[in-house]
Amino acid sequence: MILGMIILLYLMVGNYYDLQIASQRASEDTKTLLITMSLWAFLFGVLMEWKGLRSLFNGRINFNWKLLIPTLILSILVFIPNIYWMRWYGVSQDIYPNIFLLPETHMILSVLAGTMLVRTFIDNK
Repeated sequence: MILGMIILLYLMVGNYYDLQIASQRASEDTKTLLITMSLWAFLFGVLMEWKGLRSLFNGRINFNWKLLIPTLILSILVFIPNIYWMRWYGVSQDIYPNIFLLPETHMILSVLAGTMLVRTFIDNK
């Protein structure tokens, strides 16, 4: 698990540098790089719940319906590139669209979505 997390961090950092270069050049690759970076952060969040993953692999599944809906909503929101959030809302003073504009908060929310996904299928008691 630790090795997987280190590899994902390496991929996220490399992807972040590519994203910075692509955004400076106004490249079309920006969207795919943002989605890929969200995917790496999401998988990092899944690996953070290594005890829950072990329980899932051992067949101890306990579905938490109350956590499913927020997890699905957050997962959908974090895989929307921030370019679209800018197009839809612009830069405003509202906190809701602005949290998806910064790549750093976008990654934090992606990690949270991955963690919540694992917790949806395990018993946290």
